[in-house]
Amino acid sequence: MAFKTKVVLVVLLAALLIGVPPGLGQQPPAGKRDNLYSIWLKLSMMGHNQSEIEGLLAGITDEQLLRLKNRLRRDVLATLMQLNLNSEIELSRTEQDLVMIRDKIRTEIRFAGLENDQLLQRMIRHKFGISLQNI
Repeated sequence: MAFKTKVVLVVLLAALLIGVPPGLGQQPPAGKRDNLYSIWLKLSMMGHNQSEIEGLLAGITDEQLLRLKNRLRRDVLATLMQLNLNSEIELSRTEQDLVMIRDKIRTEIRFAGLENDQLLQRMIRHKFGISLQNI
């Protein structure tokens, strides 16, 4: 009885290895496409900068790109607010404190893949009163 069970398991395993392409269980269904926001963030986390991401997403309309960037900008500002950046800026006493605050801001901007976005930098300067040189 145990021999028959082993044979059946080996046959099933062989059928799965031969019949199912690698990674099939990890692929999304063919009709379902990721939204542009998650694609942008995935590319950003893979190390692509804003220019490269825009080049890879060249097939989208200008309106879609504008909506996408606006959402990313809002997310960056919301994250910085959650980090309680206003109080950190108010409590900063030394230049080193400001360097650390700028590093936090740069990290969020890079995570969102908006390194070249001048509007986001102006929004941060307006919201937090800190300028970002040499991002």
